[in-house]
Formats: sequence, structure tokens, C-alpha cells
Amino acid sequence: MESRAEGRSPDRRRAVEVLFSDDDIVVISKPPNLRSVPGWANSPADLSLKGADRAQSERPRLTAQEAWVKAIQKIGSLMAETKPDADQTDGAVNECLINLASTADTSSIPRKPKLFIKYCHRNSKKLFPSYEELHMKRNLEHSNQRTPDEHVRKKRRRGKCNQNDDIPHQLRIHACKCHTLILEEQLPLMNLPKQTEDWESAVGQLKQLGFGEHDSRVLDTNTKHLYVVHRLDCQTSGIMVVARSQAAASVLAAAWRERESVKKFYTANVLSWPPYHEDKEREGVIDLALGPSLTERIKWVVRSAESGGKESRTVWKIRRDLGPKGVELELQPITGRTHQLRIHCATVGSGIVGDSLYGDDPVKWLGEDSGGDADRDTLRLHAHRLIIKHPKTGQEMEFESPKSWH
Repeated sequence: MESRAEGRSPDRRRAVEVLFSDDDIVVISKPPNLRSVPGWANSPADLSLKGADRAQSERPRLTAQEAWVKAIQKIGSLMAETKPDADQTDGAVNECLINLASTADTSSIPRKPKLFIKYCHRNSKKLFPSYEELHMKRNLEHSNQRTPDEHVRKKRRRGKCNQNDDIPHQLRIHACKCHTLILEEQLPLMNLPKQTEDWESAVGQLKQLGFGEHDSRVLDTNTKHLYVVHRLDCQTSGIMVVARSQAAASVLAAAWRERESVKKFYTANVLSWPPYHEDKEREGVIDLALGPSLTERIKWVVRSAESGGKESRTVWKIRRDLGPKGVELELQPITGRTHQLRIHCATVGSGIVGDSLYGDDPVKWLGEDSGGDADRDTLRLHAHRLIIKHPKTGQEMEFESPKSWH
């Protein structure tokens, strides 16, 4: 598959395959180690970066509040060394920024634009001491020759009073410019990772192919938005459905919540499965409630319902006995908890091969016959079959996607 977007194209091993599309949905097969949706690029600890980018990424992050305070202080110092232009706007902005930086408690200066403007208005005499016209409650412009107080009182009687009526228009302009300049200083200090490029997610690749919201890189001007109905873990491969209209997204989201009209089937490889290897059972049900881990942010754990665990049920059966490489399971999640299949397999057996988060050994399955081509980070969990009803016609549709590993 080739991308029509400019810039870097996806690796063929990480390119989505479109299984079906119409005006309402797109059904794809997602490869392993590809995000379902766009997000943030690798964390600042990304070792693939070099030079200045690496140095930038390794800087400690500041919280939004810490960066805001530091930005005010930094830009205030810069303005104190800069001679403002003859333009009154620049002079008022410079004066405001310098005085903001000299505030006893800069952490009390609000970050939200509306609150920041109100703060500047309340403290106008301190922030704009050289500009007395900004100390008024409100300009007389557009007030039909009434005094500000009279105008505001009338609006209050009609129930249409807005606190912004008291803020002079020119002060609002100066405050907005100050806020923008502080933001420009704040963002680099937060050292946020960059957003992912389109080729780095399944939905992004669909946009490159001409589906989804129109932008300058897409030739088709009649494309629609893409609405994410469900996701697969980055490491998990298999079938995904993306809606192309809000109406289709609403119907599909309801179907996923109600669980009755959506049937999902996964293939998984586990090395040890005691119900089969020890008890000779070929099918069964795992019913273990799950809840977020209290110590590790990204993990979920088995937790009783009394302790806040949510009902989690998975139907399993043996598809193939792989001998020394374990067994191939078919898993049907009845519920859809975070990492449900991975936790259930790790609790009952050895965990899914390649699962570095819950499994026993993510590279144990590699053998001499791997030929050196196997991806040591590949999670052997694949959404191989999906049954849904079309969001517009109600017709039952079944999709299959063969797994990438053998």
C-alpha cells in the first residue's frame, strides 16, 4: 500500500489493509505495534533521537503551572530590557508583562484566557499605571450616551448582565496579547512530546488514503470525518471498524455498549494453558472481575467486585496444539475491559506470547526456526473475526483477517 500523503510513508509491515468501506464505515486490518488513533509521539526518553533533538527530549518536564510561572518571569525580564515601540499597544503590553513578573505571587495569575483578562482588569492600576484610560469600568463606545453604570444597571434588570461589560475594549486587546506572549514562552518549557504523524496510527493512515477529514494532502474534497468507535491496543493486530458519519458512530457505539449485536473473536498464542495441558479441557469461560491497578497507572489487575472490580468475562476454546510452542486459543470477550484478554490469559496460564506487560516471558517463543526475522516485540494477539450489524441497513456483516504469525 502506498500513501498519497507527502513526507514519510508507513513501513509495509505497519500499513493498514482496508477490508471494506462505504459511506458509513471503514473496516480495516491493523498490523501489530501500530497505534489505533493519533496521539503523542515517543516520550522524552526516546533513544532514537540524536543531537539537539535528543538534548531537548531529555530535559525534565515542568507542569503547566510551573511553566506558566516561569514563562511570566522570563518574559517580564526580557521586556524590562526591551525598549517598546512608539505604538501605544506595545508600550501597554510591555508594561503589563513587566508588572506581572513583579507580582509577589505569580502562581496566583490565572492561566485561562477569560480569567486572565478579568485579572488584568481587576489589577489595571497596578499593571497599566501609565495608561489611566484603562482604569475605567467601561468605554463609552456603543453605550448610546449612557454612563457605564446606567448601562450595566439596565442590562442587570433585563437579566442580560455580563461581567465583561465592565472591561474596556482596549484593555481586553492588551490582555489578550499578553496572554498569547506568555503562552508562547510556556509551551517550550513544558517539553511536551510531538504529536504523532499520520503514518504512525491506523486512523492517520486512513486519512492519508483519502478517508476522513479533508486537508491539503488529500485529493478528495468530499471525504467525511472519521469517528473512532473502538480501539485495539497498540501491540494487538486485527480488525477495527471506524465510522464515517456521526449517525453511524452513534449506532455503532450503542452496539458496542450493549454487546449483543457485536461479536469479537481473537486468536492468541500461550505457552502454557493448564485447563488444557493438565485437565484436558478444550473450552471454557474465564470470569474474573478486573479493576485499575492502584500502583501502576497503565495496568489493570484482577479485583473482586466487592473491592471495586468490574465484571469481566471471556469465552475460550483450543484452536490448535502447537506442541513445544504452546497452544493457539480463540478468545471471545463478552465484556470489553482494558487489557481483559491479556490479564485473563496471564492469570489462567502463562500469558500471551510477546506480552511484556502481563506475560511470563515476551521472547520465550523464539526458537532456532525463527530465522532471525521474528519481531521480539510482537504480541501474539490478533482480532481475527468480527460480526456486526451495518449501522444504516441493519444487515449482519462478518469480517475475517488472518493473523500475521504462524
